[in-house]
Amino acid sequence: MDQTIEAALGTAARLDRALGDPMDERNPASFRAAVTTDREGRFPQHLRDAAFSWGLGEYLTPAASGGRLRSLDHCLALFRVLARRDLTAASVIAAGFLAGLPVWQRGTPAQRQAVAALLRRHELLGLPLGETEQGADGSDGMDGADVIAAPRTDSLAESLAGAGPGWSLSGRTTLVGHDGHAAGTTLLARTGTGVTAFLLLREADRGGHWRSDPAYETHGLRGSALGRLTLSGFPAGPAEMVGPPGEGLETTARTLPVARLVVAGLALGGLDTCLRAVVAFTRSRRLYGAPILELEPVAVRLTDVYADLLIGEAVCHELCRVARTDPHRFPAASARVGDLVPELAGDGVESLAIVLGARAYCSTEHWHGIVEKMRRDVAVVTALSDFGDLPPAAPPDELPPDPFVLVPPELAWLGEHVPEGADDGDTLARVRALVREEGLPGPYAPRLLELLDRLAEIAPPGDAHLDAAAACASAWLRGRHRDDFHATGAWLLLCLRRIAVRLGDPQPADTGPRRRAMDRVELDHDERRLFSDIEVPLR
Repeated sequence: MDQTIEAALGTAARLDRALGDPMDERNPASFRAAVTTDREGRFPQHLRDAAFSWGLGEYLTPAASGGRLRSLDHCLALFRVLARRDLTAASVIAAGFLAGLPVWQRGTPAQRQAVAALLRRHELLGLPLGETEQGADGSDGMDGADVIAAPRTDSLAESLAGAGPGWSLSGRTTLVGHDGHAAGTTLLARTGTGVTAFLLLREADRGGHWRSDPAYETHGLRGSALGRLTLSGFPAGPAEMVGPPGEGLETTARTLPVARLVVAGLALGGLDTCLRAVVAFTRSRRLYGAPILELEPVAVRLTDVYADLLIGEAVCHELCRVARTDPHRFPAASARVGDLVPELAGDGVESLAIVLGARAYCSTEHWHGIVEKMRRDVAVVTALSDFGDLPPAAPPDELPPDPFVLVPPELAWLGEHVPEGADDGDTLARVRALVREEGLPGPYAPRLLELLDRLAEIAPPGDAHLDAAAACASAWLRGRHRDDFHATGAWLLLCLRRIAVRLGDPQPADTGPRRRAMDRVELDHDERRLFSDIEVPLR
């Protein structure tokens, strides 16, 4: 058992309960409300306000700045339960959190206090997408900078500069963050020393240097309304710089490991709602005198999606654990496997849409059309997981420790560093040795050993699926005494078989683990628990 992960899921469950029953049509944070605001192209302000009134801003603020954020586990869990309600609201809040990451990592105490104050006022930063139509000097902006920083030569520059230079920032970029409602942003600008990161607050504009306009509407995440930010000589000095001058690309690259984890949590939340809705549909829809859930093709599809969700959760929890216990490995681990989770979620939602058939395209059918909305939203979130246009600060296996993760002693404000047991070695080898030496109750031990050998044959070296298999093995080793589903090895067999199928193996004919998985799915559905390896009651 990992007490930090369980505590984070418990906190997320309290948020979910505070938001009320999503099936209650009178609830402003219901699935019906999410679909209605999506159809009208409005931002779900009610959900955002309710989450911040509960105290979400405290969990987005590090403890060193007066908040309650001490580990990434809480970020993952909270964004996951928010996303299961409405990915539009969750994505905008997540974008604001990611926009603040450079400040938490490399900002000055004054900058951190300023961002913490925004969150206490329930305000958010906007996240630049990193595109410009044309740099102010005629360049195409392909060096990662959105804005040109020209030296100031007037008296304002002198008042800004103090002991350093002053700049005039001009250019355009697209912000994720509820159209023109962003309270500020962190962006990159080309300065004389290279690309530099800046924290700009909208309230600091006194001369019309900040203008927000609607950019373009999106097919998914409707209502999030990407905004076009235009800066015209926005004054900035050393107090606005985030990190040393000329190190903006490195500052931004250091946020990528956390960004991958946040996007993965959003995708898992959307998949949870789609699976929940489709399970309810397959139990109520009858064919040949029985619920279609009892048809083997339907059961296979549902258990495959459930396994994908469990695999994605295991990957995310393992990344969180690595961030706490061995932060030096976290950036490389995130780079190798972080993008797999949105891929699993996207594939799972599309598979569930096949079960719904034509209803998957209807905006009013079955739970008010929440699957149709989530299907579009998850597709956009999955696209956001592609960070390929921003190279890491170093090759993945040579990345320095992520400054956002607690690296003792100077960054101990994000959580405890636990060196004991941080390196589990080859978890798949440990599972193989344990099963051979101790055996397992029930019939699954020989099949599990055979599957472990098979994965070693078919998984290419460095393949993300192999890391996912190791994450599942690690989760099983910590929780194998939890219940019979784990003790017999059925849980691990289900996950590893699914990974083998994704790597090209045929669908196994054995229905034992599948039947047990479906029993677990139905139990979680009936008792209103999060679809998870850990029991998380939502009501």
